[in-house]
Order: sequence, then structure tokens, then C-alpha cells
Amino acid sequence: MNRNDNPLGSAPIGGLLLQYAVPSIISTLMASLYNMVDQIFIGQRIGFLGNAATTVAYPLTFLCGALTLLFSNGSAVNFNISNGRGNREEALDFAGAGLTLLAIEGIFTSVLVLLFTPAFVNLFGATEQVYPYALTYMRLVALGFPFLALTSGGTLLIRSDGSPRYALFCSMSGVILNFVLDYLFLFPLNMGIAGAAIATVMGQVVSALLVAAYMLRFRTGKLTGAHFAVTKSKIAQITSIGAAGSLNQAAMLAMNLVLNSSLRRYGSLSVYGGSEALAAAGVVTKVNFLFYSTVIGCSIGGQPLMGFNYGAKNYKRVRDTAFLLYLYSFAVGALETLCFRLFPHQILRLFGSSAGGYEEFALRYMHEFMMLVILAGVLPVSMNAMVSIKKPKNGIIISLSKQLVLIVLLLILPRFMGIDGVLITGPVADFLVAAAAFFVVRRAFRQLQ
Repeated sequence: MNRNDNPLGSAPIGGLLLQYAVPSIISTLMASLYNMVDQIFIGQRIGFLGNAATTVAYPLTFLCGALTLLFSNGSAVNFNISNGRGNREEALDFAGAGLTLLAIEGIFTSVLVLLFTPAFVNLFGATEQVYPYALTYMRLVALGFPFLALTSGGTLLIRSDGSPRYALFCSMSGVILNFVLDYLFLFPLNMGIAGAAIATVMGQVVSALLVAAYMLRFRTGKLTGAHFAVTKSKIAQITSIGAAGSLNQAAMLAMNLVLNSSLRRYGSLSVYGGSEALAAAGVVTKVNFLFYSTVIGCSIGGQPLMGFNYGAKNYKRVRDTAFLLYLYSFAVGALETLCFRLFPHQILRLFGSSAGGYEEFALRYMHEFMMLVILAGVLPVSMNAMVSIKKPKNGIIISLSKQLVLIVLLLILPRFMGIDGVLITGPVADFLVAAAAFFVVRRAFRQLQ
């Protein structure tokens, strides 16, 4: 297709965002449901210790995601830009090389976690009560990392190839299977937390197989063995673009380690309890990510529009797309705040019965740590906008900002304020990061002439 005839460069932006972002939103929403569904069934069947175990294992998501995004975002963005320039063969080279790197990364991450699982459990903040649950869960979910990497990166390429509905089908199939197997393994078969982990992995395997099947009929062109070759040039171009998202995930991993450690330490010194604080924060975080993932999905869905129009030098459409993405992020943040204020007890009951200070701390976490969550969506929208216009340095600055600010605040404030210091770090970081991100994006867009 000639780039001048491509609807990405001429069709109404609102309609295109609806076409590309809605499947992307549902896809990322389905991905977040992997963890949330586990949390709900584990909480109902095992209780708050099971919830705490999934909180301890949660940083694994960022460990795997850091390397996955390094290759998936980089290959997808370069694929979009090459298509925008009318260079189809180069686009296929980026797609094939990205898939090869994703396969290598998934296997590496899985082996790393399996070799050092006990060390990871301790590092991620497990209390003595939580340790056996977390150890079992982490050992099993690590087996799914190669399939998770292929699904995450492959669906990005599938959307960029013009098949957002099939990308959605890949993600939804795995989540639906995970949901069914979670119930079967935890209740009728009574397999405990191991059953939840096995259900997650089986869902990821199905999604990965569907992604692999699509690659046999890639719409942009037939992927041959030569396209899967990895060269130094391709690695450099892919990783330079993917570095922003990757470093963000790495920073989120570090932040979660510090946060879990702070919750364990200062929760134990408070009236709530260490395991209770971990479980409560984990539940609220999963609910928050359910909303936050839709903003991530929308910003990812906007990448083909911004990337193509940047390649075609149609800069006004790039700015207009970013503006609509910001509006969506604010709307989602406002809705989440409303849910936390109006339905806190109903939300908590989804995750099982309360114990000790679990429910009391969960309510404080919703209302205090998530106070300015309406600003949280500024980060992924700004980061993806910078990546899409090939300003990876700006994207890196934005992607690292919130995690680094949170780490610094978590290392300082709780020393003087205890558990209250942990809670206040959320809104302070959200405000500071949103202001900085707006400044960086505004300056970058002014340079697009």
C-alpha cells in the first residue's frame, strides 16, 4: 500500500484511535487480568497469605517485562516507521529480528528465575508466613516467561501489521482459559496456589501458539528465515527505541522491591502487620493496574498513528493523537478515584475475607497512596509519544522519573513517619512526575515543524 493512501495518514484520528486503541486496551486489560484473576481466586480460597504471596511475586512481571519491552517496542516502532516511509522489506526485517530476540529473552529470564527462586523470594520482600506460598508460585510462573514474551511482543507486531482484532483474540483466549482453569484447579481439584500458577502458564502457552500461527500469514509480507536474522545494526536500532519502556520496567522492578521491603518492615512496626500490609497493597495495586493498563493500551494503540505520521512528516496528526490520549488518561484516572471512594469495601470483598489490619490498611492505601492517581496516566502517554517520534532519550527520562522519585521518597519519608511515610509517597510522586512529563513533551512537540 502506498503511504499516501494509508488511512493512518488521512482518516479521522478519533476513528483510527477507536480502531487501534480499543483492541489494544482490551489486550492490555486482559494481560492485567492474568494477575488479578489469580489474586481473586487465591484470596477466596487461600486467604490474605495467598494475596501476599502474589504481591511478593508481582515484581517478576517487571523483570520479564523489562527485557520484553526492550525488543517488542523497539521492533514494533521501527516496523511502523519503515512502513510509513514505504520500505516494506526493512519493516519485515525488524519484525523477524524482534521475534528472534523475544524468544531468546524469554528463555533466559525463565532459566534465571528457576535457578535462583529462593533468592528472588527473599529479595522481593516475603515474610516468614508468606515464603512457602511465594516460592511455589514463583517457580511455576517462571515456566511461562518464554510464552509471555512471545505474546507481548507478537501482539504489538500483529496490531502494527493491521490486525488489531486478532491481537485481541490472542490475549483474550489465554485470559479466558486462565479464568476457567483457576476455578477448576483451586476449587474442585483443590490444588492450592500451585493450581493458580499452572493455570496462568497454560493460558500463556495458548496465546503464544496463536501468535506464532499468525506469523505464518503476516499481511505486510511473507516472513522468511532471512527476516529472523539478528544483526548488530538491527539490535542497535531496536534497543535504542525499546530502551525507554525497558528502563521503565526495570525501574518499576526496583521500586517494587523497595516498596515491598518498606511495607514488610514498617507494616510490622505498625498496628497493621507486615504480611497484612503486603497483602493489602497488592490487592489495591492489582485493581489500580486494571485501570492503568487501559491507559497503557490506549497509548500503545496510538503508536502506529504517531509513528506512521512522524515518518510521513505529518506532525500535526502526531500532536492531535497525543492530545486525545491525554484526555483519555485523565478520564480513566477520575473513574478509578471515584471507584475507590464509593466502593472500597465491595472491591476488597472480591479478594476474600479480611484478617487483622488487612482491610484497614487497604482502605488507607486506596485513599492516600492513590490520592492523585488521576495524574498517573500522564507517564505512559508521554513515554509512548516520545518513543513514537524517535526521541528515545526523552522517553527514557520520562519512563524513569516516577520510579526514581518513588524510590527516593520511600528511602527517606518512612524513616521519619513510619507507615504513614510509605502512604504519602504515592501522591507526591504522581504530582512531580506529571509536571515534569508535560514539560518534556511540550518542548519536544514544539520542535516538530
